[in-house]
Amino acid sequence: MANSEYWDKGEFNFFSSLDDVDKLMYLYDLMVGDFVHEYNGETNVFDDSFEIEFEEEESIRHQVIVSFDKDSVDLRGTDIELLDKVLGDMVMNGLLVSNKRVSFDGDDVLVRCNFVGETNPISLN
Repeated sequence: MANSEYWDKGEFNFFSSLDDVDKLMYLYDLMVGDFVHEYNGETNVFDDSFEIEFEEEESIRHQVIVSFDKDSVDLRGTDIELLDKVLGDMVMNGLLVSNKRVSFDGDDVLVRCNFVGETNPISLN
């Protein structure tokens, strides 16, 4: 390995002398490239530091009302895509439905399906 095209002998010896955590940091720097910070040989001490900033996404919540009776399943809410997702999740969990109908009443959306039965979940996740 020391005679590889990726390592010269000095670099390989340096890498071999590092403890496991420092080896991981060294490899991370190689994979990230452009050495965001330079390793100075001391554990957890870097010449430069950096901070990763994440943009916070605003949580959007919509109420979905689901009601069952012996023959039908009704989903009511304001977002048809969300209602379709909820119904899809219910189907993935074993709900059998047929004859999906959609109606609108102002800002409200009603999705009504015939309830056929239940079965084992399609997805185990």
